[in-house]
Amino acid sequence: MRLGRKTTSRKAVSTAIAKQEFETQKTASQIQDIIRLKAYELYTQRGCQNGNDFQDWLAAEQLVLQALSS
Repeated sequence: MRLGRKTTSRKAVSTAIAKQEFETQKTASQIQDIIRLKAYELYTQRGCQNGNDFQDWLAAEQLVLQALSS
């Protein structure tokens, strides 16, 4: 006789883990899109001058990740 314990199959656990990993990847993809838009915004604020794309990306990444963590 079982006393209120619920068992979970390995397949259910594997499915839940796969679903969580997919959702995490989706979130990471969405964050990357937000960073990309912010980097473009920084580029346009500088007058659309070429040559600083890497710096724009790093600045955008820092701003977005700070905003998400607060």
